[in-house]
Amino acid sequence: MLLKDCSQIYTLGPQGTFSDEATQKVRNSGASVSYTSTFVEALLKVTEDPDSVAVVPVENSVAGTIAQVQDSLVRNDLVILGEINLLIEYALLANAELEQIEYYFAHPQALEQSSGFISKNMARAQSKLTRSNVDSGIQFLEAVDSGNVPVAAIVPLSYAEDKAQWKKASGIQDYRNNTTRFLVVRSRQEKEQPDYSCKKTSLLVEFQDDRSGLLYQLLSVFNLFQINLCRLESRPAKDTPWAYVFYVDFYNSADTEACLDVLRVSNFRYKVLGSYDLVG
Repeated sequence: MLLKDCSQIYTLGPQGTFSDEATQKVRNSGASVSYTSTFVEALLKVTEDPDSVAVVPVENSVAGTIAQVQDSLVRNDLVILGEINLLIEYALLANAELEQIEYYFAHPQALEQSSGFISKNMARAQSKLTRSNVDSGIQFLEAVDSGNVPVAAIVPLSYAEDKAQWKKASGIQDYRNNTTRFLVVRSRQEKEQPDYSCKKTSLLVEFQDDRSGLLYQLLSVFNLFQINLCRLESRPAKDTPWAYVFYVDFYNSADTEACLDVLRVSNFRYKVLGSYDLVG
């Protein structure tokens, strides 16, 4: 199923989140958007609807991999259709001077990506975690309406644009080039065939045994074919304590299939999570 054929998109809501912004970059005119309360819920919903896709963040250039999304891709047997890169900019809403703030609302990702600003300006304030960056803004406005407690919220810069009376700071992310990779995914179809003419391929690699030099052997296969890895990350194997799997992203070449053939005969179990291009 191509993106143009999609009739339903699931992504983190409510409207106005960064996930929603990424969704709008790939949404076709006939697709409707359903907002979920968590990333994992969006990935679960897409397994129940074969004509749908989900748009979810998988990695941030500052905070790293979003583990719950990475693991859910495998658990729900999903395939990656495309990648979206989105510049992430935050603003701070507050109803008092920053040194007076008692608590602030923030999504866990926003908290990680703005930790320097928070430590410098609101170190004594207590954080209250939210479901999304827009939810942070909604809860802030509700708190302001219900009392006079000094409160703040980390929200998307776009969300703060029409709330000038509360906006205390813009661009509070720790790094100017703060960027998040979003993936467009759907349920895996029978006899799924990757298209290695696309820019990237993502793999899940599992080891059949634990031995010295295992990671070196894995990397040697890619080096043999001069294939450039753009991400390599270990994650717990879930079913076996202290065992690990690897997630590998690499740039496709004319030798991709040959490389994977050598991996297969080298006692590495792998699963292709998708071959895809930059979209949106």
